[in-house]
Amino acid sequence: TTTSSSSAKQHAPPPTLSSTASSSPESGVDDFSEDDREDAEDYRKGGYHPVRIGEVFNDRYRVESKLGWGHFSTVWLARDMVDMDNGMVALKIQKSAQHYTEAALDEIELLRQVARGDPQRKKPVVHLLDSFEVYGPNGRHICFVFEVLGHNLLKLIKAYDYRGLPIPVVKYISCQ
Repeated sequence: TTTSSSSAKQHAPPPTLSSTASSSPESGVDDFSEDDREDAEDYRKGGYHPVRIGEVFNDRYRVESKLGWGHFSTVWLARDMVDMDNGMVALKIQKSAQHYTEAALDEIELLRQVARGDPQRKKPVVHLLDSFEVYGPNGRHICFVFEVLGHNLLKLIKAYDYRGLPIPVVKYISCQ
């Protein structure tokens, strides 16, 4: 188990994002608005991998809920069924087109280099816990496993109506 400490002054956590799109692992229900969903047409050859809640990847990671998506991938909250101390992880599944695969392999190499430079995991950077490939109806997908982080910045930006984040929220995020 990795813990981080900071000598920086702790600030109150940002407000809850109940008014914005979110996914609750407790409820198992996605609350994404249509604007927060990836295009269904991108579930094709070279595109996203279809994922079902409860699906197990790499004989280890059971999908609990959706965390989000981006142009390159979808991201899922998953339970690590092997390393129970690890608990929950973020499972990022890259699109399968060749240029996305190449970008994913480059990202894995970069993250491994970062890890070699910080074997004690003391630097405030995301840590790649695992990576593997999955084959599906849309092709070969590179999968990343990360520690679970906080809310994504787009959700926070939307929560503040695109007017910027209050300084206490920025300070809180930067201390994490």
